[in-house]
Amino acid sequence: MSKYDVSRFKNVTVALNTPFKANGDIDLDAAKKLTRYYINKGIKSLYVCGSTGEGFLLDLEERKKVVEAVKEEAGDEMNIIVHVGCPSTAHSAMLARHAEEAGADATSAVPCVYYRPSEESVYTHWTEITKAADLPFFIYNIPQLTGFHLSMELFNRMLENERVAGVKCSSEPCHDILRFKHAGGEDFIVFNGPDEQFLAGRLMGADAGIGGTYGAMPELYLKLDELIRRGSIEEAQKLQVTITMFIYRLCSFPSMYGACKTIIRLDGVDIGDPRLPFLPVDAKDPEIIQLYQDIRKAVEDTRNL
Repeated sequence: MSKYDVSRFKNVTVALNTPFKANGDIDLDAAKKLTRYYINKGIKSLYVCGSTGEGFLLDLEERKKVVEAVKEEAGDEMNIIVHVGCPSTAHSAMLARHAEEAGADATSAVPCVYYRPSEESVYTHWTEITKAADLPFFIYNIPQLTGFHLSMELFNRMLENERVAGVKCSSEPCHDILRFKHAGGEDFIVFNGPDEQFLAGRLMGADAGIGGTYGAMPELYLKLDELIRRGSIEEAQKLQVTITMFIYRLCSFPSMYGACKTIIRLDGVDIGDPRLPFLPVDAKDPEIIQLYQDIRKAVEDTRNL
């Protein structure tokens, strides 16, 4: 059982896009502006340098600088979860130590990528990360990208580690959330990962959610979370349909990350384009402009729900 009180993480957590300059360098000023943008929207937690943050396209020093910039801007106004996953366990531990030094509130990591490690290897990888920093650690389970399926046997072993405080469950079967929550218990945080099933994940037992498309329409996810918490499930279902249709449209562009970054740019914060191999989306594209307008209309339509 975890030694930490992680109740403050039970909210809508935006997986933060990493801003880049036109020359491809990380844009730390834009990272601060983006952090403030979400604070002003009412977001209480950020997940930094994960999949949406293009963490695996950043070198170690870039990842450290992004964390420092975000934390400097957020101060005590937000919970900062830092994804520290790397192919190398040593590098992951290094980033975990840095996250603690920078004042982050928690760490998280996928298993080692590219290689297909054994369960014992993944157990060792995650355990070494937890040893590196006295912070809550959230397992990141996303087998469709890592190729590693978190078994209940390994999950139960990880629960014996007092620094393991939750899991970001991005596997596609929604019932995985039920299994992890049932095994983890009331004080163990389960984050819904797939954005298109936020409502389903919550109904299956997820305490909160972390997602990349949250950043393009934070108000809609905040409203969806509010509806779920007050038991307005019929209204929540309708809003989930609206959100999921927007997600499908975001995925229709050359890259979803590029589309989300362009939506954010159209809303007033220029965070540049994604790094290759992710492709940019032209802000003058009539389809992305229409999508942005439709999102803003949905925000207005749901404001009084």
